[in-house]
Amino acid sequence: MWTAPTPRRIAMCLALVLGASCVSAAQSPCEEVPVGFRQDIRLPDVWESAWETTWPNAREAMAFWRAENFTEVQQLWLRAAPCAEVWQAAQAAHDLPPSAQWLPALVFDTPVCGDDVPCGCPLVPDDFWSTLGAANSPQEAMTTALGFGPAVLSAERVRTGVRLLENLDLPVVHVVQHGETVYSISRLHGVSPTCLGPWNGVWDNLQAGMRLRIPSP
Repeated sequence: MWTAPTPRRIAMCLALVLGASCVSAAQSPCEEVPVGFRQDIRLPDVWESAWETTWPNAREAMAFWRAENFTEVQQLWLRAAPCAEVWQAAQAAHDLPPSAQWLPALVFDTPVCGDDVPCGCPLVPDDFWSTLGAANSPQEAMTTALGFGPAVLSAERVRTGVRLLENLDLPVVHVVQHGETVYSISRLHGVSPTCLGPWNGVWDNLQAGMRLRIPSP
């Protein structure tokens, strides 16, 4: 049965290049480029080496993170990338290993706006970093971190997720500013709006603060 096109679908159709059809635009979002590893792979730090020894079975964790082109890691990155500079400063200020920088992305919930699009950094307790610094071992640091947040992830998944965040070549993340639209963000990054919108589940629901994955041009 034919149904009237929605405003969002009409807008997407208007943005198509010549020769494309509205039906194909709605049903065929842009093909996603396979995520690969960076060339500058970082060796495990002292915490990560100890975690790998204590929790060596990473097969299930890797299968979880690798599924569907590392979708879960890309979601972690979407939440973590805009907060990484602040977390790195806190990690360095408390003389913690580099891997500590990424623990908030795995431990704490991220605020969302619109249709569950990440919007803002996780609320990290003031004593999170100092408590990690007071841990007597890397293993204690891991269990302490897990005890802080509502996230229910195994130590195997957390330590594997941290390594993947550090070493995968992940998409650019754009934080939406006031007044921006799907079209203006697409022009800024040289990508099609009919890729950017479906990739992130946004169009006329765009809000300032949303984190968007930028597809490859």
